[in-house]
Amino acid sequence: MKILSALLLLLLLSYSTLHSQSTNSPYSILGIGDIDNDYYNRTGGMANTGQAYRNERFLINNNPASYTALQAQFFSFELSTRGQFVNYYGSPLNGTSQSGKDFAIKRLSIGTKITKWWGSSGGIMPYSTSNYLFTYPKNIGGTNTSIPATVDGTGGINQVYWGNAFEPFKHFSVGVNSSYLFGSLTETESLVQQGLGTSLATTLQTFYKNFYFTYGAQYYTAIDKKWDVSIGGTYAPTHKLAADATLTVTDNSTQISSTSDVKNTQDFRLPNSSGFGISLTKNKKYTFSGDYKYQAWSSTNNFAGSNYYLKNSNRISIGFESSNKLSYRDLLFEKSYFQAGLYYGTSYLDVNGHQLNEMGLTLGYGVNSKRNPQLGLSLGLDVGQRGTQQAGLIKENYVNFIITVSYRDLWRTKGIRYF
Repeated sequence: MKILSALLLLLLLSYSTLHSQSTNSPYSILGIGDIDNDYYNRTGGMANTGQAYRNERFLINNNPASYTALQAQFFSFELSTRGQFVNYYGSPLNGTSQSGKDFAIKRLSIGTKITKWWGSSGGIMPYSTSNYLFTYPKNIGGTNTSIPATVDGTGGINQVYWGNAFEPFKHFSVGVNSSYLFGSLTETESLVQQGLGTSLATTLQTFYKNFYFTYGAQYYTAIDKKWDVSIGGTYAPTHKLAADATLTVTDNSTQISSTSDVKNTQDFRLPNSSGFGISLTKNKKYTFSGDYKYQAWSSTNNFAGSNYYLKNSNRISIGFESSNKLSYRDLLFEKSYFQAGLYYGTSYLDVNGHQLNEMGLTLGYGVNSKRNPQLGLSLGLDVGQRGTQQAGLIKENYVNFIITVSYRDLWRTKGIRYF
């Protein structure tokens, strides 16, 4: 456990520092950035379809009620990374496509079955990200001239969560993920006067923080000797992210003013969100799952502009999983698995009269080490697109590669090992 604690500390430090990025997401300039709909767990290869999914080895944070499925006397640890490649198309790019790439640690989590009726998991993962860069001519007040301005935005919101699930009745589980959301969005506008060699930069940094709770429930049972079924749902009430902002002005890297009492700084309200899913499993090996998720953004009364506003979002996904299991006596041991999934969703952003949509295909493969069954490796592929080239907007085609390393070991055995 001392080694595990040291490893967790090292990885937490890596989470905050390991991030190589050149991906510019133009839509992340709005709201709190691009909200991440991925969970970076075993359901990734099934298009993150996991409202009803349960697994005894892996930590499924899609629905906190799933933690009671964890195998007793084991703790599990998971680390997920994502590599992303994006191509951008649209008239704002002067008729040419542009590309970007990104690599980052996306999720750290640990969990265990504390008692027969209580499972628990905690970790850290992103909630939203913001990264954009563009230039435009800025008019000088009182004149007919303009100078080039560069706007650079970075940052995002992270969430640290602790989830607990309880099984008050047989085949029925309830749970809650208690999260703390925190982070900042930074936007810097730079004006460079080439002839005079001067540079004026205005930086607005907005800090967000608050608690966030997601509740879940699952009912699971056997239909007959071959088929098992599980249904599940989640609900998150509306939450307000408290905002504080700092405005700093520098001239040739020399700070000339700074204030932490910025007027018109608005809190950001997260909507109430609900989801529902069903999962069917045949012979403990083949799983078919479907999910639907809804977020009521239009009722949050968040900001809106002349050409954009927030709109209710929807997401539907289906997934399939085939598990290669080895039978030993009365037990089944998983050697590997394969997954596939499809998803379609509408974003919470409506820009120039078009609500942004997103669709894609996912594949996944996982294998447990033969030499050390405690170790597992999962690989995921997500190929999709977002947005449109209509009405002067930008379309994104992306490819995501997800790698998850899992480790689990026995604990509280009093010297007795169970397999």
